[in-house]
Amino acid sequence: MTRVLFIGNSHLGAIKVAWEQAAPKGYEVEFFAALQRTWLRMAHLPDNNYGVPASGDYKRQRGIIKQANGKSAVSLNDRDIVIMVGTFSAAEPIAAVLAECDVPHLRETGAATLLSEPLFAKTCATLAAGCLPSSGWLNRSDFKLAAMPRPAPADTVLTSTYPPYQLWHVLARNPAGMTDGTALFDAALDAVMSANGMAYLPQPHDTLTDIGLTPARFLAAGGGAKPGEAHKRGDHAHMDTAFGAACVAQILTWLPSQI
Repeated sequence: MTRVLFIGNSHLGAIKVAWEQAAPKGYEVEFFAALQRTWLRMAHLPDNNYGVPASGDYKRQRGIIKQANGKSAVSLNDRDIVIMVGTFSAAEPIAAVLAECDVPHLRETGAATLLSEPLFAKTCATLAAGCLPSSGWLNRSDFKLAAMPRPAPADTVLTSTYPPYQLWHVLARNPAGMTDGTALFDAALDAVMSANGMAYLPQPHDTLTDIGLTPARFLAAGGGAKPGEAHKRGDHAHMDTAFGAACVAQILTWLPSQI
């Protein structure tokens, strides 16, 4: 029996539901999730636990996570695999670069900024290093750690006028190089995580559009730009069980190689 712990933020929800529906055999599984603001306050604790510290001004966060999980910390002992879900983005960092910059032989749109190919590679490596979890997760010898990014925003952002989404409008008007650019960033993420004793599980390829967004068919109910509120942030980030099922299929393809 392979002992697997899933840990992460709200994006873990779709994967949890999909995993429980698939009910794969041969795995002893636990899920431990926290809303992002609570996740950011979590830390490695004594006795190889991870959660909200018992000391300090964290009473509210402890209550929230205990309500969701029945406890405010989870043990990392006796785990074969730990999969961290949704705590970083593999979409926005590289999209922000390619919306404003050209790279020879990759993306040539007449942008004001031109990055050489070596500088673009260095940029990918630097952005990837910024996606690593805290040092307590790196180079673990007691379990294998894998990381899966939060989903790329749904392509419903293209119906929104919310200013931070404008980079996606730029890319949609000219998607040149986005597929290859995203692949290069994924390779950088894989390299930096491997160098730190982790595995990188990218968003399944068939859940991405040509500019690196998630098709709207995967968006959870209630998401997208609401009538008369296109100027607001909206929820274009949380995906449904079909998306979770695609992630679970990818995880189940990867897991046997780790046993």
